[in-house]
Amino acid sequence: MDDTTELDNLILRLAMGGIASPALRREVMSTHPSLRDSKYFSALLSLQDRGRLTGQEITGVWVFTSIAEEHMHEIRECSPEFAEMIIATDCGDKWQEIDVDEMIADLDDMIQKARARKSP
Repeated sequence: MDDTTELDNLILRLAMGGIASPALRREVMSTHPSLRDSKYFSALLSLQDRGRLTGQEITGVWVFTSIAEEHMHEIRECSPEFAEMIIATDCGDKWQEIDVDEMIADLDDMIQKARARKSP
């Protein structure tokens, strides 16, 4: 079931080849003059959350690009196993688990020593 609204379709069509954020807003607002900003931004966020709209900064301007539904399967997040493999390869033997409580205790010791050096 496709829950894409008329507004969503307009945004996706306009962003098909990439469109600067101000130009997209101007085009959408000219087509729907009574549209509130909250509804417009809500549609943008919804499309981004569903993976149908992406954005990136290009020469100082935010540009939106739509992703056709048939191409969404090509864009995947990596699995946790793959991410671990990348981290292990990148870190080599340097990878170590951090004990947060131990780190906080070490930081407390360092703060106390620094304060002791400052005291007259």
